[in-house]
Amino acid sequence: MAVAATACAAWCALGSARETSEVRVTARRTKRNAYVLDKCGAILERGYDAVAWLKNRHASTILSSLLRRDLNVAYQREVLAMPDGGHATLDWPMSSALVRRRLAVHHARIAADAPVLVLMSGIAGGSHDKYLKHFLKRARARGFRCVAFNCRGTSESPLTTPQFYSASYTGDIRHVVNTLRERYPDAPLFAIGWSLGANILTNFLGEEGENAKVTGAAALCNPFDLNACDTALESGFFGKVYSQAMAKNMRKLFAPHENLFAGLPKYNPELVKAAKTVRDFDEAITRVTFGFPSVDAYYEYSGSKNKIGDVRVPLMTVQARDDPIAIADSIPRAIIEENPNVILLETESGGHLGWEAGPEAPFGAPWPDAVVMQFFEALLELKKSPNAKVETDTKVDPVPAR
Repeated sequence: MAVAATACAAWCALGSARETSEVRVTARRTKRNAYVLDKCGAILERGYDAVAWLKNRHASTILSSLLRRDLNVAYQREVLAMPDGGHATLDWPMSSALVRRRLAVHHARIAADAPVLVLMSGIAGGSHDKYLKHFLKRARARGFRCVAFNCRGTSESPLTTPQFYSASYTGDIRHVVNTLRERYPDAPLFAIGWSLGANILTNFLGEEGENAKVTGAAALCNPFDLNACDTALESGFFGKVYSQAMAKNMRKLFAPHENLFAGLPKYNPELVKAAKTVRDFDEAITRVTFGFPSVDAYYEYSGSKNKIGDVRVPLMTVQARDDPIAIADSIPRAIIEENPNVILLETESGGHLGWEAGPEAPFGAPWPDAVVMQFFEALLELKKSPNAKVETDTKVDPVPAR
């Protein structure tokens, strides 16, 4: 008993030493932004209380993926056909009592107007990612109908055409959103994306503009400027470690489907097998299948820095200023300041997809989950209130950093 008590105390002590810093806020001073920021105020005023020994950017990035508790989420998969003949998958979480029953039975227990949330993971990720499952659990507890969207070929999704996904290809998420809007016409629709998923989601919202069929969205660890982020990955020891790890995951996803690409113009299977970095993989596959003349051209076109200025629905984007992958220098702050629909939160530390702070750290949900959930619920409150009026005047001053 004494040994167990000592071990328990040691584990608790791991998260007790904290270093708190301010959360920087960039947003236009509109009525809507003032309303949602007020609703998020308690979280933002407490600041970012990083677990002290995980404050280092690489410790947060690497150890968080190991320390964060994995949640047991049972899914029922839906394979969704895309207009071009390809397929993506939607993983619907189900309670344990309903796992073996038809999906329709599960959905019948949720109100038709319950808000719908689409979750998009990072590069080579999917519904199995810990950070995604933590947010999914939070949203389900708040009454959201949740679904994890897996890009083509990821999370054991079938690949039926010689096309993977890319940072700028938004056709699949567009079809998913349109499909869900048709199924649940009375339900508010939300979306959240992490890392590459955040970039794809932001590009989609920018392309749709005022026609976007979502009530609100969140983008976390968005690599806005892919060339700048690639330069960071290509330099330094840890940058190479991250790039090589991501390239390994991409090669693993690609391997079962390589025969689909045989005969594709400019496709060289040997380049895929030799790909050691993300840039190598994009040179061998991504730019070839999407018709870009070079990797640099693909990165320049695909960075969501080009589209965030066109977003016309409420978007909260959360970045860590020490992110070694989605680097702080890539954030288009000036463009965000001019867009009344976007709120930018920046924490001093957090690494990439780490964010070991908040009441659940270091083993539970990442810090942004609570504030993003509050953001979504504030938007729901505005939508439900018949007297709520918001302004999107771009001729007002930005909210000062907290």
